[in-house]
Amino acid sequence: MDLTKNEIKELQEKLVIVYRFVSQQKKLKKFFYDGIEVEYNLLDDKGFLNKLIELDDSEELLKSCIIELEDMKGVGKSLDNLEFQEFMMKQDWNSLYRKYNMKTMDDVNKLDLKMLMGLL
Repeated sequence: MDLTKNEIKELQEKLVIVYRFVSQQKKLKKFFYDGIEVEYNLLDDKGFLNKLIELDDSEELLKSCIIELEDMKGVGKSLDNLEFQEFMMKQDWNSLYRKYNMKTMDDVNKLDLKMLMGLL
């Protein structure tokens, strides 16, 4: 799939938000609900976010996609694990939330994830 630089940037930003959301949900589930079956009631139209949370390797899948998009931007070498963590820490979350009309991480369902679903 051929994407413009702006589409790559937008897709990567959305993936970064989704990655952070999924990661937080999995950590909360592991800490608070370990051993208890929890059903998420997110308002995403296709159940996409719920499926990502339930998938065992979804964080690794999202991470790989983010790194691949970074490679597509042509910024040099591919990110390793440490560089990926640094990349995530450097994100301006307030700016991303404003850009995508989100007040908190829980508004992740407001993101238009059609392009993302098509790629995965």
